[in-house]
This record gives sequence, structure tokens and C-alpha cells, in this order.
Amino acid sequence: MQHPYLFFSRADADAFREKIGTDAAAKERYARATEKAGEYLTEPFVSWEEANGSTTLHGNFGLLSAQADRFCCALGLSYLIEGDRRCAERLKELVGQFIGFERWYSASYVNRKPNPWHSDLISTRTALAMGRIFDLICDSLTPEDRSRLAEGIFEKGVKPALGDWALPESRIHALDSMGHNWWAVCVSEAAIALLAIREHISADADRMLRAADDALAEYLTYPGNPLFNKMRNFDDRGMFYESVNYDNYGTGSLLRYLWCRERCCGRNERIRAALPAGLCDGALCFSYPRTVDGKLRYSSLNFGDSDVDVNVGMLAQYAVKLGIDTSAARALAAACGTDLWDEIAGYDFAALEGSFDALPKTAVYSSGCAVTRDDWAPDSTLLAVKSGYCWNHSHNDAGTFLIFHKGRPFFIDSGTCVYTSPLYHDYYCQNDAHSLLQIGGRGSRAEELYRGTKFPGAIIDRYEGKDFVFFQADATGPAAHLCSRMYRNFLWLDGRMLAIFDDVYTHEADTVQFTLHFDGTYRQENGAILFDNDGMTARLISHTPKMKPEEKIGHVDHGQDEPKPYLSLSDERKERKHLLIHTLELDQQERPASFEQLESADARGVRITVGDTERELWYNHRADGSVMHDNSQNTVADFDTDAYLLMITRDRRAHTERVFAVCCSFLRKDGKVYFSSYKKSTAEITAEGKSNG
Repeated sequence: MQHPYLFFSRADADAFREKIGTDAAAKERYARATEKAGEYLTEPFVSWEEANGSTTLHGNFGLLSAQADRFCCALGLSYLIEGDRRCAERLKELVGQFIGFERWYSASYVNRKPNPWHSDLISTRTALAMGRIFDLICDSLTPEDRSRLAEGIFEKGVKPALGDWALPESRIHALDSMGHNWWAVCVSEAAIALLAIREHISADADRMLRAADDALAEYLTYPGNPLFNKMRNFDDRGMFYESVNYDNYGTGSLLRYLWCRERCCGRNERIRAALPAGLCDGALCFSYPRTVDGKLRYSSLNFGDSDVDVNVGMLAQYAVKLGIDTSAARALAAACGTDLWDEIAGYDFAALEGSFDALPKTAVYSSGCAVTRDDWAPDSTLLAVKSGYCWNHSHNDAGTFLIFHKGRPFFIDSGTCVYTSPLYHDYYCQNDAHSLLQIGGRGSRAEELYRGTKFPGAIIDRYEGKDFVFFQADATGPAAHLCSRMYRNFLWLDGRMLAIFDDVYTHEADTVQFTLHFDGTYRQENGAILFDNDGMTARLISHTPKMKPEEKIGHVDHGQDEPKPYLSLSDERKERKHLLIHTLELDQQERPASFEQLESADARGVRITVGDTERELWYNHRADGSVMHDNSQNTVADFDTDAYLLMITRDRRAHTERVFAVCCSFLRKDGKVYFSSYKKSTAEITAEGKSNG
């Protein structure tokens, strides 16, 4: 094949050269991309001493790929479009400089026990940059230079990486130990570099590329490993467990390789057959459209080591290129725009038509996440709950939740920080940094970040009603050393109020804490806690029992040096069984709710009235899991039932009544059967006895 061919062809470059001759805007974009070409002709290359001058995990080797990427764009395009051979010569010298180094990774890997590593994210990023440069300037090189540079890129970047990750004769990594985003990134980037140099090296490139394909296909279908507490990489909806950020990085890198591989070698059924169902929309359901400076932007839910301002643009755009996109992927790709490299290849993402409207407003993932929103329109209101695994970039956060409102995070995840900070492991990854429950001030074991979660949390029930959404999170597993029950029941009412029923049964008599993280300020008033975030308001009320609030100091997302207060509300009763009932009401000043505590024989709850709508929410203490051969039958609000939770909604103006029952086998009143099921089910029942369960 004639170089370049990785990301665009010679014909693409020729067409772009003609385009900038007539298109002033394209000419300006090209000028901005290459404006520092003259400066780079004399900028000193990164030296071995600079790159190897740190003993940290990655050392300073990131300087190599950073300089190579800058030079590749400005000098490589100047050579390709304008034919400036000085630029090609300078790039040849750069590659020659870097392949002369002893290695492209830190000494920390050389000394790693029990096995030294020969590659990392930094070395493969350098390999990718070297491959892109080689692809651009190959036709300017002599046969001797092609062989020298290609063999150097292979020996320093490709062979060490594929040798560590993919080749049977030398591999040191397994999906059960390193099967997270590193696997996809390291294999994919090294394999793209191999595509660029494969015709100029003595090694069997085709065999190595097949090994890379196999490694990536198995990564996509990895089912998990109970012995090592490893979850599957992608759940049944295509969601990657490690957070949106690392889905974009890992899966995006893999799709980039697939696209380059197919450009060079034709359709790749090995990888395509392994792509998880729902790959695009699984991640996109965690997007949050919002307006920033008058423009539409897509943020993301920042569970784990993610970032609110990160989206899955790389994943979406390569999905478009590969023809595996969805309407939502096209909408996101269009919002992210088109860079110059894609423009040269003939892509105009801004011209794509797509919409998020086909995506569900409510989605639950078997990996342990649930999300609901009032609309896909920008700046809507969104609730998300997480109760799953902990390992690596997925935090110890079973039972946590967050709320986005009016374009901003309001009740938040603490996010993450630089990984070299002690606070990363000791704070950001642990219970204290999340809105969840603790027992006696203790939570999940910190070691699970490294050992994985033997007994993970889960979303075990969900229901979408007429004007509410229900999620039930089981957070018991990660806290199994402290309790045998930790169920968090979230009732999201009218898209503006969250009622939380927490059901906890501890091994020993102890206190229970509810930590709550928020953006903005708070104050206590009339038994409630009022929050304000630049005009957004909320009211938190502890209905059962009256919790003791205490301010604690956490840290800002991506700002470990900046303190940030959060609240810990404590049930000070030292008991084994705890029922906590809270409501969190958004914008309560607009249509404030009134509340009344409810109590009957072995049942407790709260009445919530907003305008003409009255709801009674009840917890049945007889359905607390303690019975054996007797059912949990009780009389709750004049209903005979064995339901775990009941919500009775009355429209006082229309004189209608609906009942939502969780874990219920019968609902009867005044001799009339409203609902009957031989196994306990979750259902919404009208006064006429019609069930939507």
C-alpha cells in the first residue's frame, strides 16, 4: 500500500490541498494546525535524561509522545500538503532520536516484582505517535531509513507492548489481572503502530496482528472471574464497568484500531463479532446534555474515576466511521465537531443528524447503575444510582446517588484526583467520598479497590410508574462484614423529589450514618437542611429518625488540595435494625410539599402532599426478611397486604387512587382483591384493581 494510509490516504491529502485553495475557512483551520511548524524545526528534542529523570510510575516519558504528537500535526501536515521536505527531515530526526533511547517506559517497570514490564500506556502512546509520523513521511525516506526507523519503532514500542499483552510466547498479562482500559489501549495503540511499519520489518507482522485481534476480542467478551473478584468488562447493555471516562479511552482506542485495521486489511469479523450489544448507547445513556456559553455540550455522570466534563466523543466518532453508530452516537459526534485529521479523511461530523430522543429516559444496568431523567433536553433533571463492583477505577461506592439539575451537578460524586496523591486511595475511592450509608462510621473495606468486591452491590428492582421511578439498591455485599441488610429504596417523585427508605440490619448494635455530598452551601432551618447552589435550591428532611447532622471535610473533584464540606447524618441509636426515611426536595420554594409522619402496627412512613396530590409512603416492618414460614401480612393504610413498601397516591381533585407495591403477593381492601400473585412482585395498581406490574 502507498503511504499514508493509517488515517487518510494520499488521495485524501490531494483533495484537501485543493479544498484549501478555494475554501477560506478550511485554509484557516489548516493554518492554525501548522502555525508552529517553523518553531518545531528548531525546538530541541526531548533527551534521554529528561525522559528518564523521574522514578515515578510513568517517569517523564510522556514528554516523548507529547512532542511527537505536536510535531506530527504541524510538521507532518506541512510536508504532506505543502511538500516542505525540511519538515519530513525533522520528523525523521525525531524518530531517530527516540528509537535511540534505551526504552520508552519508566525504570519503575524495570524494577517491578515479580515480573518486569516492558510497556505501559505511555510507551504505547509513543509507539502510536511514531507510527503516525512514519506513515506520513515514509515516501520521503530512503529504503535504508525506512528499515532503520521501522525496526526501531518495532523494537522500542510494538514488540514490548504486544509481547507483554498479546503474544503467547512472552505474554505476562491476563484479562483477570489487567483486563481494564489498559488492555484495550496498550494493545490497540501498539497494533496501529505495527500497521504503519509492517511492510518494513523482518518480524511476522500478520501473526502479531492476529494475536492483537484475538486479545481485543477476548477483552470485549471477558465474562469476569469469581476467583479473582473480577466483573465482566461490558454488561448486557454494553456499559463498561470502569466509568464513562475509561469507556471512552479504552473502547475508543479499540475502535480506532479497528478502523485503521480495516482501512489497511479489510473487514475484521474477529473483532466485530465480539463487539457488545448496545456498545454506543450503553455509554451514551450516561450523558447529560447541558448549555455552556450558549452552546450544547454533553457532560457525563462522574461515578468512579470519571469527569463531569468528559464525554464519549472518541467512541462515538469511531463508531460512526465504522458504521456501528446509533442516532445518539451521531448526535454526540456532531456536537464534538471535526478535527483536521478527520476533515482531511473526508469526514464532517458537524453535518451528521442524530438525536438522543430514541434512548430511554430510564435505564438500569446489570453492572450496578441506574439512571432516570425527566427529558433528554439540555439542562434537565437527572437522578443516577450506583451499587455494583469496586476495583481499580470503579470506587467503593455501593448505594451512592447523584442528581444533576438545571445544567449542573447538585448532589454530587466527589469524583477523583491525580493518582499520585495519597488522597486518591484514602479518600476519593472510599465510602467517605460518596453519598451512601456507613455503620458506626465504617464502610466497605478499603482493600477492595485492589482485591475487588467479593460480594458486589446491585440494582435489584426498578419500576417506572406514571409519575415516579423506583430503584432498589442492594449495598449489603460490600458491607457484609458489618451487616446482613443494607437496602436503599429510591422513589423519584414527579422528577423533583427523592424519597429514600434505607433498611439496615447490622451484625452488632451500632449507629448508622448517611453521608451526603453536594455543590453549594447549606443551612439548618426548622428541622430541615436547606441547600443552595447558585439559585438551585433543595430541602432535606429526616423523617425517621431525626438524624444528627455533622459537617465533615472532603475534597474537590480533581482538586485534592482544596477542601470541600459534606454532611454526615447519624442515627445515634445503637441498635441492630435501622429504618431511615428521608426526602430530598428540589426547588421546594416553587411548590413546597408538606409532610406528616405515619405510624401503625409494625409500619412506618410519611405522607407527602403537593397541591392536590397526596402520597402515603409506607415501610412494612413485618416484611424485613426476619420471617421464615409465615408471610409478612400486615394492615397498612387500611390495606391487607404483605408488601415490603407501599405508596398510595391520591388525586384529591379527581378522587382517584393508585397503589404502588414493592415485593407484594396480595393487596386487599374491604373484601376486594386489588392484586394477587403467588410470588412477590412489584406493581402499580389502580383503584379498579388493574395492575401494571
